[in-house]
Amino acid sequence: MQITADEQAAEIKHLKEENEQLNAENSRLKQKIELLLPHGQLEHQCVSAQDHHGSRPEASDRLSSLQTNELKNLQQKNSEAGTCSNDDTSISDLLMKIDADQTVLRFPHFSGLDGKHVTIGKYCLPLSLHPTLKLIIKVYGDVAATSKMNPRVTESIYRVLCASIKEMHDLRLEQITECRILKWRDAIKIALRGNFKVNFAMEHLKKIACAYIGLMEHQRLEEVALRISKLEAELSASKKEHSKICEQSKVYMDTAKEFIGKAVSLGMFKAENRCLEERNRRRHRMMHLDYLEQSINEYKRENTQCARQIMTAIQVTTQRYLDIETENIVLRAELSELSARLQSLNEIESISLMKESNDGTGGGIQS
Repeated sequence: MQITADEQAAEIKHLKEENEQLNAENSRLKQKIELLLPHGQLEHQCVSAQDHHGSRPEASDRLSSLQTNELKNLQQKNSEAGTCSNDDTSISDLLMKIDADQTVLRFPHFSGLDGKHVTIGKYCLPLSLHPTLKLIIKVYGDVAATSKMNPRVTESIYRVLCASIKEMHDLRLEQITECRILKWRDAIKIALRGNFKVNFAMEHLKKIACAYIGLMEHQRLEEVALRISKLEAELSASKKEHSKICEQSKVYMDTAKEFIGKAVSLGMFKAENRCLEERNRRRHRMMHLDYLEQSINEYKRENTQCARQIMTAIQVTTQRYLDIETENIVLRAELSELSARLQSLNEIESISLMKESNDGTGGGIQS
């Protein structure tokens, strides 16, 4: 299959961008090495290495071969990286990156597509992609049937789409990275912009992204659990060491308590120590007596205050008793007066009843 001038220009532009990225990465690595090594040591090591390899041609050739291989590996990693980032927040933002609208999409690079090309229907693709293309057509039909792109562009889009789906088929969840997921995203979005009916691929990619996030979180949980286990083991060992030290050093620590806050000559001169102890005892007794005297005086003041309060309460209570007693005398006098009046009224009532009774009896006899 012939390559057009546009494809060649795009490939050259892609290689230039990779070269610029590698140069920038090389500069960053040099700066990091200069920060890690003392001043002048890096240059000295480089000169020494050059002299050493200059004296041994086979070593120089081996070094050149290693540098070439490393450069190839960096180029391959750079081509796979794309818009990938390695910070911790990229995992949680992966779904947002998949859904984000990108103004510019670059055709991702896939390895293993340089072999023999075979035509299936209207499309000429590498032989390694034929099973994937047949499976897509069998299940979903020709997803490019509604595309209005020219056949060459449609074929290129089909190539990256099939390559992405083939990688999904070949890799397990433990083998994929965020960079690879974003590369698949670019391929599927290019197909969507070309009016390919590949919504099924985008939905499955989101499912893969969710599974990848779950795997990363599971690994983080395992790391945290491992750290917890290590900390628990260290804590247990520290507790055992603490118990061992306490058991072994109990006698020494008890002796230390005897000297804390005291002169270290304590106990060397027993007579002097006895006099000192006697003075300390007398001082403590005097302090105790002072404390007792202060307590007695305080209790006396409290008793005097309580006695005053009690006398005041007794006087108030006595006055209230006298007032109540006076009221009782008045009430008794009123009670006697009212009783006499009641008795008089009762007598008057009984007399009137007797009179009425006599009047009634006399009238009956006359009739």
